[in-house]
Amino acid sequence: MLRALSLLLLLTTPALAQPRAPGTDYPNRPVRVVVALAPGGNADINARLVSTALGNALGQQFIVENRPSGGGVVAMETVGRAAPDGYTLLVGALGSHALNVGLYRNLPVHPLTGLDHITISSESAMVVVAHPSTGWRSLADMRAALLARPNHYTFGSSGNGTTGHIASALLLSQMGVTAQHIPYRGSAASFADLSAGRLQFQTDTISFVEQHVRSGTVTGLAIGTNTRSPMLPDVPTAAEAGVPGFQATTWTPWSSAIGTPPVILEFLQQQIAAQLAAGPVRERILALGNTIPENMTPVRTRAFIAAEIEKWVPIVRATGATVD
Repeated sequence: MLRALSLLLLLTTPALAQPRAPGTDYPNRPVRVVVALAPGGNADINARLVSTALGNALGQQFIVENRPSGGGVVAMETVGRAAPDGYTLLVGALGSHALNVGLYRNLPVHPLTGLDHITISSESAMVVVAHPSTGWRSLADMRAALLARPNHYTFGSSGNGTTGHIASALLLSQMGVTAQHIPYRGSAASFADLSAGRLQFQTDTISFVEQHVRSGTVTGLAIGTNTRSPMLPDVPTAAEAGVPGFQATTWTPWSSAIGTPPVILEFLQQQIAAQLAAGPVRERILALGNTIPENMTPVRTRAFIAAEIEKWVPIVRATGATVD
């Protein structure tokens, strides 16, 4: 009798309603999350952590898909041409959302006129690392070697026009030296050649290189922030290393096609912020050496991206780096 009553209560008690954007049934089907970078990097990790948490919280799948080609241009075009309904999202980085404006003469989708923006889930310092076989222990050592043999040494990145590419180009420009850029499809592919000694240096996120610096696979030469990181306390700032103009961080924006209803943008921002406020998602992102910007509403995110474009485009053009 008790078992029958329990079953009846189970069948007649309504399931707890999943959160939905006010006045809508969004999301009522799976959401596609297009990542502008290759698997394994900071943006990809952010996308997967947050997407899994959103799926659990909202009762719909957030399916991550990596589209790293063209320094993020392919991913931006994919999302920019999608229906503006919140079912196709973009996770990018400094490269896709700011640097490309200076690298490409004609972007198929401009980050300010072709996309709406939701939030920024993390910010990460860039670190310059070198293979131990170079013997470089500092930026001064690196500069001396590159001055002695112009364009002899090589550096890798996750692709033409990516944050690592431009950060390295900026550093070389400020040091007055040259080296050959070798683009790869993702940081992991580039780092495989760096760790094997086939490349001499690379600039990448602290989350990506931290364990390799600690293990001695590579040597940390400088970090692109005003203060040292507690994750790599022995790596000096670029200013301490003699190149005060080198400052480089990347960040992880979430965007959608322009024209997405504001109620959906705000809903997604609030849901992402809830996952970043506490719990395993926050702990994991912070453990990777990131900081988590606070209160990055859609309006503030758009203003932030506009300011970063204004800051970085002159730098990109001063380095002479181009893609098309």
